[in-house]
Amino acid sequence: MKIALITPIHKEDYLVNTIIDGLLDLIDDEPLYAENAGYECRISSDYPLPKHSTYAPAEKWKIPRNDFVEFAKAADLIILFWGKNNTDHELAREVGCWEKTVYVDGSEVGGNRRYDPMVIEKLLQGKYLAQGSIDQDMLNKCPLYFRRERPYRTALSNKATIPLPFGIERRYVAHYDQHKKKDIDFVCIFGQDEYPLLRREVRKSLERFCKESDLMCATKSTKKNSLLSFFSSKKDDGREAFYDLLSRAKVGVSVGGGGFDTARFWEILGNGCLLMTETVALYEPGSAALNYRRVVQFKDLADFDDKLTKVAASLSAFDQVSLKEEYDRILMEHSTKARVMTILSAAKTKRII
Repeated sequence: MKIALITPIHKEDYLVNTIIDGLLDLIDDEPLYAENAGYECRISSDYPLPKHSTYAPAEKWKIPRNDFVEFAKAADLIILFWGKNNTDHELAREVGCWEKTVYVDGSEVGGNRRYDPMVIEKLLQGKYLAQGSIDQDMLNKCPLYFRRERPYRTALSNKATIPLPFGIERRYVAHYDQHKKKDIDFVCIFGQDEYPLLRREVRKSLERFCKESDLMCATKSTKKNSLLSFFSSKKDDGREAFYDLLSRAKVGVSVGGGGFDTARFWEILGNGCLLMTETVALYEPGSAALNYRRVVQFKDLADFDDKLTKVAASLSAFDQVSLKEEYDRILMEHSTKARVMTILSAAKTKRII
């Protein structure tokens, strides 16, 4: 199976990386199928892959633009990725095979706008046209449209958008060991805490609680701490240090940024922690996709404080081994490979492949 990936033009994208990671995982886990079916993936440009070793095999996917156009025209499936002011629409038009091009939309409203009731109302009604809304042109052109943020469907054109919110990368689990000592009670670290402000409020509340309760917590910002910096020349070393920190933590706290879906959410689950997160509006109301014992959701700061007390009281009985079965199920249901299988399954149902 030949799969062409039209990546953003100038810079890497979190959602693109998860799909590449999922494809690599799929090929690694199914070597016989991969060999017999001839899985062949190509990237449209000199895409800046993450330096982590799990991505190294994808370096050979990169080919010059002209060669990519020819590959894409002959491919079984083309995946066009959204990028912030960075989507390669020109290349997609040059290839011109819209009947087998699926669109993966990683956009989000950004800033604090997801807390604005007027924005959310317009967004869910299909009347919001700024960043984070459904791209009607892509919805009309592509036979499949995937999103990682709500809204997931629209009545326009009688087409549906498909949820694609899960994404535990393999590098997130590299430090996990069910027998590793969990000697840190809470980890609550964000790259920035300006939006939403709930991030800052939750962190400060946790720090006060842990000080009063004699519990250990790690809360220093990844943006300011050189060891954990995600934004310096030591970015990759910082990620590894952070994942090692999470692997020692019993509880990780997550609050989304410009959207509900955030890497921190999946990093915490990938490292075997209990997860305290703001109410997750990733799935449709009533979905049981995140009904796990280890996931505790809070709706605001007061609710966080209430549930924090209850979670802290349970930590004396924390047993990573007893939670292993659930952990394995989470990896199966919410891995990057699950993201890829969602795309491939929908493409088969639609008879694109």
